[in-house]
Amino acid sequence: MSQVHPETQVDEYHKPSGLIAKALRTNNKTILFLLLLSFIEVCIETMLVFKIHGSFFVSWYFFYATSYLVICVYLIFKRKSFKEFINYFDREIGAYLPNDSIRKFIAKNRTLVTIGYPFIFTLYSIKGTFDVIEIDQRSQSNYQLAVKICLNLYRSIIYLNRYAIIQFIIECCLHVQVCFKMVEDQIESLKMSDSSLNFEEIQQIRQLYDKAIGKTRKLDSLLFCVLPVYYLTCIGSFQLNLVLVIYEFNHLYLMLMVREVFSLILLTFHIANINRLANEAFNQVYSLSYKVESIEMQNEMRFFFTRIKRGDVGLTILKIVLLTPTFVTSFGTLLLTIALAIPTILKKN
Repeated sequence: MSQVHPETQVDEYHKPSGLIAKALRTNNKTILFLLLLSFIEVCIETMLVFKIHGSFFVSWYFFYATSYLVICVYLIFKRKSFKEFINYFDREIGAYLPNDSIRKFIAKNRTLVTIGYPFIFTLYSIKGTFDVIEIDQRSQSNYQLAVKICLNLYRSIIYLNRYAIIQFIIECCLHVQVCFKMVEDQIESLKMSDSSLNFEEIQQIRQLYDKAIGKTRKLDSLLFCVLPVYYLTCIGSFQLNLVLVIYEFNHLYLMLMVREVFSLILLTFHIANINRLANEAFNQVYSLSYKVESIEMQNEMRFFFTRIKRGDVGLTILKIVLLTPTFVTSFGTLLLTIALAIPTILKKN
């Protein structure tokens, strides 16, 4: 059986990666200041557009930009809570990381998240290309064209700060998922072993599961205000851009809608996966029950089953709604229904 040895040299591969996570972990004031400055710049630019156009949709985009600024400020003030979350059971996780299956699990998920940066950058670049083509058609000035190209490239990079926050949340979720993958790996090792089970081994796995729950609760507290703000702005932006795509088609609205759908699916998958991994332990522990002989071990297994069956492990919205795969599927269906009904409602009005 694979065991956790705290005295082993700790591996930090599992710790949340990304610009925001590293800046918060190391308390790098320069990076935090530049991040904050980039969000402020986006807000100012959106506010200037609002003064020019003054429409409801532009005011929504200003609220959208401001919400990410608020999230950034909130995370900076919650640096201590983030460090507590990282340090909780951190040494034991790091000592376990030589396990190849868990390293592959982290690498696979990080690759998918990292792909998001070039994807989002490409969307902004496409939008910038359309702007450049529009200017080229109206004016033959090479200077204006060069300025517009440089400005759009700069904006494409700055606007990636929003995805940096999404990456931060996903990396934190991945950090928690590793704990439940450790439980899964420990149980799998016992199943493959030819020797009989003993009380200490079962108790160690149950304690590991409790530590994973504790890690999840610390993350839930850290993201208490972040998740509601993110989902409100993301879903609202998707619905509004969908209306604009239907009634006033523009490549910009389509790009913004694709951006929101991509980030929403990616983030929600990692959040709901915590609950899935926690509940998945039930079948794995059940398969071990056939090897249990003593009454003492039967009681230990019963305690384990009782805890898993509660199904309350995972991240929540304001400590009220637990984000489970079932809830996400139902809510996604509701959102799709509303989105499809919007054209009909607007036509009647």
